[in-house]
Amino acid sequence: MSLPDAPPRPPGPAASYSTSLANAPTACGIPRELSGANSWLQTSPYLSTLEPGEESPLVYLSDSAGPAYPVGDVPPADAVFGVVGLDRAIVWQSDVQMRGLLREASSRPQTASALRRRFGADRVAAAEARGWLQRPEDLCRDYRLWSGEIEVTAHCNWGCEFCPVATDPKPPQTMPMALFEEIVAKLAAERVDYVTFQFFNEPTLDRHFIDRLGVLAEHGLQLALYSNASALTPGKIDELVRLGVLRHLIVNVPSVDEAEFGELTGSRSYGHTMRNTEAAIIAGLPVQIVVNGVGGRLAKNLTGVQDRFGALGAEVYPSLTCDRAGDVGGEYAQDLYAAGRLTGCGWPVQHLNVSVTGHLFLCCNDYYQREVFGHIGDGTIAELMTSEPATALRRKVFGIDASPADFLCRRCHNQQPDFPGRDFRPIATFG
Repeated sequence: MSLPDAPPRPPGPAASYSTSLANAPTACGIPRELSGANSWLQTSPYLSTLEPGEESPLVYLSDSAGPAYPVGDVPPADAVFGVVGLDRAIVWQSDVQMRGLLREASSRPQTASALRRRFGADRVAAAEARGWLQRPEDLCRDYRLWSGEIEVTAHCNWGCEFCPVATDPKPPQTMPMALFEEIVAKLAAERVDYVTFQFFNEPTLDRHFIDRLGVLAEHGLQLALYSNASALTPGKIDELVRLGVLRHLIVNVPSVDEAEFGELTGSRSYGHTMRNTEAAIIAGLPVQIVVNGVGGRLAKNLTGVQDRFGALGAEVYPSLTCDRAGDVGGEYAQDLYAAGRLTGCGWPVQHLNVSVTGHLFLCCNDYYQREVFGHIGDGTIAELMTSEPATALRRKVFGIDASPADFLCRRCHNQQPDFPGRDFRPIATFG
């Protein structure tokens, strides 16, 4: 997925939140059981902290909604730090000893009895009840899905030089409608915010495209449609307007110069893309345009795209173009490698990626779908997301368990400590 650059953060805390212990949520409805005297506890790697008055160290990036930050109320006067978990809400704390407790148990398991002696039984119980302290075997089992990423077709008619399709396109495949309906029903039961149809493909080439829109409408789900717009015909635009399922149309336009457009996309659909994009804007659809690229060329092309489409009412963003964990080379290669303990990422916790065949895999940068942890037909989403294979993958991503040297995440920008779009900064690795 292409992500926009994050704008400057608002001054002070982006937001805050406070709940009583009695109302403390548990992710996925998993009950929290307080530990026995001889059990072990460890701080959840999903927890990040921030200080009152500081800019939020967390930002949640999405093309379809723009950057977001942790949410809630102004911190109370006696707040000394805040805790942010899966729900993206800040729980302000006035008890400095709670921070000491969470830090003490962040890097490795500690015995419950030792933690109680040092920090007090009530404080440990409160942290357990919130899920801030967990049994080591339960770490990374929780999740909170914001979106479902459905690969409705494994085919693209472009070969953008910043995409793996340019050098290694996949054989065309189309997801059967029955499988799609099962996926959508299960995602609707999870109450995800939206779904997408993309995964290095062109969704509007899908012969079932209009039928799929009807299924989304039946289940009350919104669609973030990532497209090159080359096959976004008037009939498809009309259905998007009629059904009202579109959250945003995000169009890939790397240049408005026809020759450069053809060079960058490996296509001859410049005219179709421009006409269809303009038609979608005129029809009143919420259109966002992302401009992929790097360096000075991106800056130049961004100005051209803004001049052409900004005046029509479309939002235009520079894309956070990346090398897809090492699968794209040339000027787009980032040559990144995260050694040692990995530091977490929101994709395998907050977004469900489903392949054209119904298999569940790690994330949007897993072009070859190397890291598969189940099939949508094998159970409910809750069962699949809390399964041992899913949990084992997330434990690697968050550094609880060791990951092999060639693990996909080691080559990804999301694992870089200074990446501005980090949605987790675990206490064990960020202090």
